[in-house]
Amino acid sequence: MSKPTTEVLIFDTSEAHRKDILAIASTACDIVYEAAGCRRPGYTGLQTEDKATGYVFLNWDSRAHHQAVIDGPNYGRVLEALKPIFGDKKEMHHVIFNDLPIAFESPVTEVFICTLKDPGHREEVFDILAKISDKTEKKLVFGPTLENENVFIIVAGWDSVEAHWEMVAKPEPKALVERLFALANKDHLAHTSLTPYEGK
Repeated sequence: MSKPTTEVLIFDTSEAHRKDILAIASTACDIVYEAAGCRRPGYTGLQTEDKATGYVFLNWDSRAHHQAVIDGPNYGRVLEALKPIFGDKKEMHHVIFNDLPIAFESPVTEVFICTLKDPGHREEVFDILAKISDKTEKKLVFGPTLENENVFIIVAGWDSVEAHWEMVAKPEPKALVERLFALANKDHLAHTSLTPYEGK
C-alpha cells in the first residue's frame, strides 16, 4: 500500500529567489498542482542561518504520484519555471514521516539530516527519534529517505530557534541527542521559516 510521501528539496538560492521566495516558486507549484496526488499547500523558505540556502517541501499521496509528474509531459515546464530559483547545487529527497509533518506550520522549522554510521543501529536511532518526537508532542517527525534507508530526515516545529536550543539543553533530551550523534553523522542542521502556497 502506498503511503503519503514528502518531497524535500534543498538548494542554493538565486538572488531573485532571495528577493521574493514566492514569485518564482509559485509558477512551478501551479504546474505541479495540476497533477493528481499533490497535496496543497506546498512550503518554501530560506534558511535562517544562511539565506543562500532554500527549501521546498511538497506532500504527495505517494512517491509514485511524484514520479508520474517527473515522467509526464509537463515536467519540462516545471524545470524551466524553477531555473531562476536555483544556484549551483540542489538535492532532492523523498521521505515517509512517522506522523503528519505539522512542523511546516510552525514559526520556525528545524531541518535535520543525518546518516547512520552503522546500519545495525537503525532500530536504536528510530527509538531515540521517537522519544524526542513524543517530547515535542509530535511536532518533530522523522523517517529514512526512500533513496537511502541509512539517511534520515527530521523536521521539527519550534516557536523560535532559541526554543529549539533550550529544549535540547535539558538533561534528558540532551542525552538522547548526544547518543544520536554517536550513532549518526550530522549532514545538515538548520532552521527556516516556511511560507505556505495554496496555488492560484
